[in-house]
Amino acid sequence: MFRRFIGAAVASAAAIGIAAVVKLMLDEENKKAEEEPEDENEVRFISIDDAGSEPEKAAEEAPAEKKDAEYSKEVNEIAELYPYLAKDFIAEQLGRNDVFNQQYPEDSLIKITHKAKFDSTDTVRDFTKIGEDNGYFSEMLNESEATISRKIFTEDGSILSDIYNVANQVACLKGIYEGYNIEL
Repeated sequence: MFRRFIGAAVASAAAIGIAAVVKLMLDEENKKAEEEPEDENEVRFISIDDAGSEPEKAAEEAPAEKKDAEYSKEVNEIAELYPYLAKDFIAEQLGRNDVFNQQYPEDSLIKITHKAKFDSTDTVRDFTKIGEDNGYFSEMLNESEATISRKIFTEDGSILSDIYNVANQVACLKGIYEGYNIEL
């Protein structure tokens, strides 16, 4: 059942990721169009990377992560589905799955609220719009922070999947995932 749910989560994550990438691409094109004169014959390529910088620089700035071999097979598989998440974060949340299952038995209706922080008001708005487009209720807390929340019926892995989806989206938008709150 967990793998089936992960499959559904992949589809959801892909939709969220595609929306973010399209938004980033459109923003980049608009910036370039404003800065440079139009040349109808010029081909333009847009470079998109994980951390907004060179991959080597991103690795240097991030805390040293364990090598792939030091993570469980499941953590490595989940990391492939959520490319913007650190494996340490994935492993930490995965370790909470049994607690989630005990606290929130299958078919419990819960409300999960995620909080995120961003560098710009525009990015906060983008995040809340993406959340709303994917069935979340959103609230801007201030110019740099927002929450998105939704009610779901639990099953094995559903809380994890929701956390991974939102945290991955936050990281994709170069924000800080500040955490989640679960209410019955």
